[in-house]
Amino acid sequence: MERLPLAERERERSRAIPYAFSLSALARFFFETGGRQGWARQTDPVIVAVSGGGDSMALLWLFRVFYEGQVIAAHLEHGIRGRESLADAAFVAETARRWGMEAEICHVDVPGLLEKGESLEVGARRLRYKFLESAAGKRGALGVALGHNKEDVAETALFNLLRGSGARGAVGIPERRGIFFRPLLRCSRVFLRGLLRCRGLEWREDSTNVGDGCARNFIRNELIPLIEEKINVKATEHLAAFAEEMRVWRAEEESRGAALLKTARVGGEKARGGEWCLERRRVQGFSLWERTLLAREVGRRLGLPTLSRGRCLELARLMGERGDFKFQWSAGVSILGGRETLNYGKQTAETKSRDNPSAEDR
Repeated sequence: MERLPLAERERERSRAIPYAFSLSALARFFFETGGRQGWARQTDPVIVAVSGGGDSMALLWLFRVFYEGQVIAAHLEHGIRGRESLADAAFVAETARRWGMEAEICHVDVPGLLEKGESLEVGARRLRYKFLESAAGKRGALGVALGHNKEDVAETALFNLLRGSGARGAVGIPERRGIFFRPLLRCSRVFLRGLLRCRGLEWREDSTNVGDGCARNFIRNELIPLIEEKINVKATEHLAAFAEEMRVWRAEEESRGAALLKTARVGGEKARGGEWCLERRRVQGFSLWERTLLAREVGRRLGLPTLSRGRCLELARLMGERGDFKFQWSAGVSILGGRETLNYGKQTAETKSRDNPSAEDR
C-alpha cells in the first residue's frame, strides 16, 4: 500500500476503523472487482464519472487510494438545476484539486439540446455518456468508471419488469459494457455513505432525487421502501440477486440469437441496399421463441430501444406469417416484411417512397 495517501494511513492508525471500511478490506474488494471487470493493476488513465453525490464520491476516493495509474474526475454540468448544478461542478473541481487529480468539467444546456420527442432524463443521459466517451478518447483512458450501486440494480430490474421488458430488462445494469464499467454494483448506498462518514469525506445530495416526479424516483423513494416494510426487508438484496441470475440467462439468449441471425441473414441484391436483411423463408421455419430472440438480437446490434415483451411477441408473430407487413420499432425505424426478405433499419428517402408510392406508381 505504498501509494496510499499519507492521510489515509494516519487515519487508520489514529482511530478504530470498522473492518468493512479498513484499507485492507477495501483493497481486497477493489482489486477483486477490478480483476473481474478487467481493469485491476493497470496503469493507463481512468476516467471516473463524478456527480458529486455519495456514490460517485466514494468511487473517486477508492480510485484515488488504490488505483496505480492516473485518475481523472469527469463531471457534466447539465444546466438543469441552476445554482445548485453549478455548485456541484465547483465542488467536484475543488475536490479533484485537493486530491491532486485533474478534472474534466463540461457545461451544457441539456434542455436546449434535446432531440425531438426526447425527455429531459433521456437527453441528459445521452449527453452525459457522449461527454464521458469524448473525455476517455481525449485522455487515452482504458475506460470510464460509473458509480451505480446495488439499489440502482434493484430499481432498474423492477422498473424494467413493470414496463414489460421481460428477461432482457430484468438483468438490471451490466457490470461492464464497452469502455464503461461499474465497480460498486455489489455495494449498498448505506455502505457507501458509511465509508464516506468513516473517512471524513464530503458529498452533495441531488435535490432531483428527492421528489417523486419521475418513475425511477417513485420506485426508489416510495415503492421499494413500502415493499421492504410490508413484504420483505431484504427486497433490494433479492432483486439485485435476481438480476445477477438473469444476466446468465440473457447471455444465453444473446448467444442463441446471434446463431439464429447468422443462419437467417442475407446480403447482396436481396438486401435492397440494407445490411440488416433476413431471409423470410428461414425465419418462418423458426419457432415463435426463436423469432423473438432473433428480433431482439438484430435490435441489439442496431442499438434500438428494447421492445416490451408484448410488442416483441407481436413482431415475432408477423415474422412467421406469409403476408407483407410494416412494423414500427421506434421513431424512424421500421421492419419491412416482404415475400422473400425482412429488412431492418432506418427509413431512407427511397424506403419512404416505396412505402408511400406516388400516383404514377400506383
